[in-house]
Amino acid sequence: MLSSLSHFAKSIGPLTMLMAAFSLPPDGHAETMSREKTDSKAKILSVPVIDAMRNAITNRFVLPADLKDAASVHLRFRVRLDRNGRIIGTPDAEVSGGSERTRKIITDAALRAIVRAAPYAMLPKDKYDVWKEVVLNFDVSQLNL
Repeated sequence: MLSSLSHFAKSIGPLTMLMAAFSLPPDGHAETMSREKTDSKAKILSVPVIDAMRNAITNRFVLPADLKDAASVHLRFRVRLDRNGRIIGTPDAEVSGGSERTRKIITDAALRAIVRAAPYAMLPKDKYDVWKEVVLNFDVSQLNL
């Protein structure tokens, strides 16, 4: 059992955790693109920074290997952060797919991982306006369950 959990934690690399919307509403993509063209340096985090945040969370994300309908679960967390990368309040979660039991297990595991990975010291303080609110999307179907 321990080896399957360990393998699962390592196989989570394919987990899709997109930090697609920094400080922006989910429907603000077109607006984001036009603003990025005019002020791209101020609105973009580097790939290494995003990868560091992703890795900090995935290294702490552990699920039981026996969840039958886990691949159909999709999560979105909206996380507010202070200037030191600490979480403000409780991240808001939206979850869909899977059974109620599976949704709860995966949501709880993701929330624990997000909280345990904080503070997010890898986030550049000079770009706080970009990352003061982060949206994390978890697509569990991308896992090798």
